Amino acid sequence: MQQMIKKIKTGPLQRAYLVHGSETVWREAVLDALRDRVLKEGFSDWNWAVFYGSKNTEAGFILEELATAPWGGGSKVVAVMDAESVPSSVMETVVRWLHSKEQANSLALFYNKLDNRLKYVKMLKEFAVEIKCEPLRGESLIRYIMDYCYEQGKVMKRAVCQLFVDKVGSNLLFVHNELDKLLTLAHDEPEITMDHVQSITSLAPSELENNTVFRLTDFISQRKRSEALNVLKVLIDGGESPMRILPLIERQLRLILAAKTRTTSIEETARQMGENSSYPLKKTEPFAQNFTMDELLAGFEAVVGADREMKLGVRGDKVLEELIVKLTK
Repeated sequence: MQQMIKKIKTGPLQRAYLVHGSETVWREAVLDALRDRVLKEGFSDWNWAVFYGSKNTEAGFILEELATAPWGGGSKVVAVMDAESVPSSVMETVVRWLHSKEQANSLALFYNKLDNRLKYVKMLKEFAVEIKCEPLRGESLIRYIMDYCYEQGKVMKRAVCQLFVDKVGSNLLFVHNELDKLLTLAHDEPEITMDHVQSITSLAPSELENNTVFRLTDFISQRKRSEALNVLKVLIDGGESPMRILPLIERQLRLILAAKTRTTSIEETARQMGENSSYPLKKTEPFAQNFTMDELLAGFEAVVGADREMKLGVRGDKVLEELIVKLTK
């Protein structure tokens, strides 16, 4: 994406840009790059036109801007935001006209979601530069965050970055908001540390509903105590209820037990357990050897004890910390 932004800012502008995807940060970055390019060449008030798509959008207004010669001999860009809201018949008229006019101004169409089945979209892809604004995931997201910190003069080590991602998720708008907080906190320090991340980083609401809690149970299966305790803190700081976490720990012990003792296929065993999918059992099976039967039985007893303590009013975070220590000895 950064290379595409650079091309827009420094290279020749293309006849059309087809910008789509769910990551709003990327779409806005492309829009900013196009606007900056026009601004750099001067006469931006005349050479920059933006339409906001709706069912009332008319082809004539867009075509007029595309056909009007740029002021000052520079480049002119016509951007259409929320292009999926423009009637297909209108867009087809615009695209057909642009397809036949190699010397027209640049058209940039921005879609939240693109319907590739539409006739005009297929035609547009024959000559437009397609820019997919998809969310970053996994290693790509971690590398992006580490590189971003480096560009700001800070170091964020991989383990710290992983903790940060566990807390904030993959939404780049939220990621950047939280990174700005960290950069401000560590303004006179060369490195963003675990303490920085744990002290001020917020937990994205979606993470409580997604995979963070399952990273905790995965670490328990792997008997990685410090990692499990770090994720527990992320969850508690983010407002997750200890009484919600405890049943998932108990479920993980059942998965380990089933993986260790099963006599039928993984799919059949998962069905007998009442699991909707065999995936959790498949993911757990490699770690079944980490526990003896006696350790698993002791683990179930510890879960029952933890449930009793929390119901008697003992702080849930402390109870879960002690439980994790017992399970990961």
